[in-house]
Amino acid sequence: MNKKDLASPCGIFCAACPRFYKYGICKGCRADTFHDACEIYDCCVRIGGMEFCFECNLFPCQRLKTFSNYHPGENFAHYRHIVIDNLLKIKEIGVENWYILMTQKFMQGEYGIQQRNPDGSFDISCCPCCNTTK
Repeated sequence: MNKKDLASPCGIFCAACPRFYKYGICKGCRADTFHDACEIYDCCVRIGGMEFCFECNLFPCQRLKTFSNYHPGENFAHYRHIVIDNLLKIKEIGVENWYILMTQKFMQGEYGIQQRNPDGSFDISCCPCCNTTK
């Protein structure tokens, strides 16, 4: 699998998701041609013809800010809070180096995708395409 396949257009490190590493249900939103439920993916990839949201003139757009509940510069609190920072890092160091960095953070427990928010409430949007069956 290509490392870019595990870097979503919106800045999520898909390899840290239990739907990927634990259950094998999802292979990342770039892994195949079927994608069914993500407005961010559609806007960036299908409509915009880009690989990452940071390539867009509107970055960071309101859709991405709303999804992330943006908290710039914060340490890991919730993976969605840092997607914009992740995208800026991909732009700065490239997807291959970002993949290495995020793998290290994931292995050290500094990054993960959980089904609970930091306050303990259930996160109904653990992935923008959480209902996908691929």
